[in-house]
Amino acid sequence: MPKNDKLKPSQAQPIGQNIEIVEPEQSIFPIIRQGTATNALTKTSSKRASIDKITGTATITQGDFVLTIPNFEELTGGLRTSALQLLDALTIVLTESGAKSPNVALPLDKYIKQRGLSDRKATRKQSVEDLDILYNVSISYKEKRGKKEHDFFDIRICDAKGIKNGIIHFSFGRAFYNILLGYPIMPYPPQLLKINANKNPESFRLLRKIGEHKNMNVGKKNEDIIAVKTLLSKSNFPTYEEVMSSDRHLNKRIIEPFERDMNALRDTFDWEYCHSNNTPLTDEELFDFSYSTFEGLLIKVYWHTYPDPTARLEAKAQRDEISKKKKRTPSNPSNNFKKTSEESTE
Repeated sequence: MPKNDKLKPSQAQPIGQNIEIVEPEQSIFPIIRQGTATNALTKTSSKRASIDKITGTATITQGDFVLTIPNFEELTGGLRTSALQLLDALTIVLTESGAKSPNVALPLDKYIKQRGLSDRKATRKQSVEDLDILYNVSISYKEKRGKKEHDFFDIRICDAKGIKNGIIHFSFGRAFYNILLGYPIMPYPPQLLKINANKNPESFRLLRKIGEHKNMNVGKKNEDIIAVKTLLSKSNFPTYEEVMSSDRHLNKRIIEPFERDMNALRDTFDWEYCHSNNTPLTDEELFDFSYSTFEGLLIKVYWHTYPDPTARLEAKAQRDEISKKKKRTPSNPSNNFKKTSEESTE
């Protein structure tokens, strides 16, 4: 039975040349550009890869999002969590430096500190392998902008990469860079970079989804409430069907690992199960905690700290008010002038 204790609340440039290292002001929560492509990309895993036996190309498909990696088995490590963490760290550099160029530089020692690691040699080796993966990744997906849906095909993540003189150099693919420029900014929970995926394989995906949900709904009643089903769909726990077709151990293979990897995030927030309107579970539900109960529940999150959204909400309110005024203004000035002139002669 799960614990349910009440918890309080560009063009590529030669690597190492003409790239300025920008050290922005540090805050508890860095900021990162994020949207449809990056949110889908950071939920992928090599566990779901289908590898073509002839070409050696790995394909990972999640709905309309498709990620491909050529010569996958020749690359070391696969699309592991550390590669996604490195991509996020580089995107933070891009965001906090003003995104003026697709070329970014991240000191290896700073990255080691961000990750909470200590072995410089091992981290450098892992970073080289992760850069190789990111260099070979391309994505295809659909994205709705306004009322129109757009298709993006074979977008490269990286055009150039390398580590030189203790600096990680990375040139975002030009198309991917332009996509990032159109994305909003999100406060980035710093624990994301410190998660140990060997101990908690799904904590990175869980926290990133919860952070995205908070950012999207900040100021709304549901900003800190998210469905268990949503979190399961954005992670790589086995599905209900997969478990039932094998050993049928739903608690051991889904519920317990889910709670373990959620509990690993308590440096960032506390959490508990609930129903809609934050209604707690009944004693009966706690006593007989079935999978059907589990998958129908919501998660209530109590953040330890989060950036004050006041200025952001005020700016949004101003934009909404301007948009309303524009809608009330006649769209055809000439017709408006004609009407005014006619009225003035009566």
